[in-house]
Amino acid sequence: MADHLKGPARVGAWAFALILAAAPLVHGQTFGQPTPGICFLSKQGVLNHSKAGAAANARLKLFEDGIARELSGERAAIAADANVLQIQRPVISEAVYQQRAGALALREQSFQALENTRNNQLARTRTQVTLRLLRALTPTLASVLSEHGCSAVLESTDAYAINPRMDLTGEIISIMDIKLPAIAFDLEPAAP
Repeated sequence: MADHLKGPARVGAWAFALILAAAPLVHGQTFGQPTPGICFLSKQGVLNHSKAGAAANARLKLFEDGIARELSGERAAIAADANVLQIQRPVISEAVYQQRAGALALREQSFQALENTRNNQLARTRTQVTLRLLRALTPTLASVLSEHGCSAVLESTDAYAINPRMDLTGEIISIMDIKLPAIAFDLEPAAP
């Protein structure tokens, strides 16, 4: 705790820190009556736990794993060649060393460009898939929000504690599982 806090201020700050630390313990407990017009929703919960979202995440993971395998082979080959070059340095001429070091630097640059390209492809693919899922979610969400009379919808993962009857995440997931099949997509092409 900061030394500049004295007496009641120190106790108050300590109590606040204790309350924040206990937040995971109280999450999910019911606090008060539901407030009419206020609803909660976890967008990430819907994207992660709906069947379509889970299938999309599994497909994205396949892309990530494939790219990781692709990159790890070249990364290991460059590192091995760099080690060999360092071992050979005392027995080769400076000109040969400089030539090989230059070629290794070009390979490293090429590898970095490939790694950046693949990371960009993954990010663009994730963005496109998320947008497609959110667009598909919009009509269902509008219907459920209207049915519940929601005049404000707050992100449930950012709330300290809410009455579970105000959280529409589970209901939205159930409806999405019925209405939205898994979406098909491929890795976005490399940007020109």
